[in-house]
Amino acid sequence: MKTPSFGERLDDLLVRYVAYSNFRNYVERMNLKDSDKVLEVGSGGGNLSRFIAQRNPNGKLYCVDTSPYWISKARQRLSEFDNVSFFQGEIKDFKDEDRFDVAVLHYVLHDIPANERMDSLSAVKKLLKKKGRIYIREPTRKNHGMSSEEIKSLMMQRGFLEKSSKEGYSFPIRGKVYEGVF
Repeated sequence: MKTPSFGERLDDLLVRYVAYSNFRNYVERMNLKDSDKVLEVGSGGGNLSRFIAQRNPNGKLYCVDTSPYWISKARQRLSEFDNVSFFQGEIKDFKDEDRFDVAVLHYVLHDIPANERMDSLSAVKKLLKKKGRIYIREPTRKNHGMSSEEIKSLMMQRGFLEKSSKEGYSFPIRGKVYEGVF
């Protein structure tokens, strides 16, 4: 199991406490229904997942992450919730009988190798209900992130239509951000 670097663990800790209200407000803006089935791709240690699970007590949240370390951390942090399941692996390998109402990609798309992004988005599309929604939040810094134009282009190539977006605002610790709903 690859242990995250000191910087990654410090970032996780800071985000948990500094961005607490930002995460809570972001999930509130998702307008989740009480019974939505939610797929969080790249859930990491569960910092955002906690708010999704709280907001959706009669629904189901599936946390997917490639890192055994972060899935383990998420399991610990979310152990009080009965409505959360975990899958360690690539989104392309995740299988589920039912389709999802909502998919969340929070600070993960830029971490997927460029040559694998289309396949990953195709996998997400197959897992969504016909009228399912995708919420994306990505950093847009040149040294860590993606441009909003690149995000929109990828989504359009996969057949997703942008319903709304917000660009260029600053997220605590992480800088400029793109936020979109497809």
